[in-house]
Amino acid sequence: MKTKTGILILSVLLAICLAAPAFAADAKTYTMRTTTPLAKSGSVGKGLDKLCELVATKSGGRIKTTANYSGELGTQREQVEMVHDGALEVVTTLASGSARYVPQLALFEFPYIYKDEAHLVRVLNALEPEVSRLLASSNMVAIGGQNMGLRHMLNKKRPIRTVADMKGLKMRGPNPVYVGMFNALGASGTTTDWSEIYGAIQSGVIDGMEASPDMIYSMKFHEVAPYLSKTNHIAACVYYMIRKDWLESLPVDLKKIVLDSARQAAAYQNELDNNVQSESLKKMVAAGLKVNEVADVTEFMKTLETFKQNYVKDKGPAWQALYDKITAVK
Repeated sequence: MKTKTGILILSVLLAICLAAPAFAADAKTYTMRTTTPLAKSGSVGKGLDKLCELVATKSGGRIKTTANYSGELGTQREQVEMVHDGALEVVTTLASGSARYVPQLALFEFPYIYKDEAHLVRVLNALEPEVSRLLASSNMVAIGGQNMGLRHMLNKKRPIRTVADMKGLKMRGPNPVYVGMFNALGASGTTTDWSEIYGAIQSGVIDGMEASPDMIYSMKFHEVAPYLSKTNHIAACVYYMIRKDWLESLPVDLKKIVLDSARQAAAYQNELDNNVQSESLKKMVAAGLKVNEVADVTEFMKTLETFKQNYVKDKGPAWQALYDKITAVK
């Protein structure tokens, strides 16, 4: 009897010893370093905070999170490179950052292709798999599409009411689509990094830029450019671009937590953004910003139609294929 008891005890001890490595593996901690080129006070910055909070809480501390904002880690290009190269795990970006790896992603910020913000979110959700497929070789996975509001023209010289009012203005755009749009409207388009816009307007290097009200307010651009014209020309957007090799290195349960948290944080950001755009505009008006409606938005749309068609055609089949998928989402 004692022998059987001894054998049983030895069996239990052996089982515990064999299981020990598994317990140790489960206890391993991971680091999720995140960044956004946008301000902490904006809806995307708050969404990033939410993502970090959700991941840290749901993982029970097995994933340690950090967050950086604005230009803390360099320009948007540099931040995206850090994810691509393995120095970060998450960056919020799309057309202006990841398009250097897959140029046709710039189409997500094409003029007048979304009906409204809700339509934009439907497009982002539907195109998640396609964007991730296109970026797979660049070590990124796209999850959690976020709307950053319909964008308007901001400048320091005059109100823009008609296309003719664009003539001669030096306007900042984040990528060639914006630059081409400005040129087609009669302005002079140029690229300037997001973190350098305030100084560029202040010094006269550029006359203005364009963005949603909350993006403008969060960076205080209205302090150096007093005219905002409601053109509704583009709806900018980002995904959480997650480092692919890091995501795939996670245990199955932690990978699910990261993906679920990204989508939950994006839903939080989208709801928040819809509320903050009007509030940010009111705050800027109270601070002296002059806001005007354009005389006829269809004039802007018609002026840009030829530019859009030629742009996609000239870029080739890959651009046309993605454009067709974007515009197919109702």
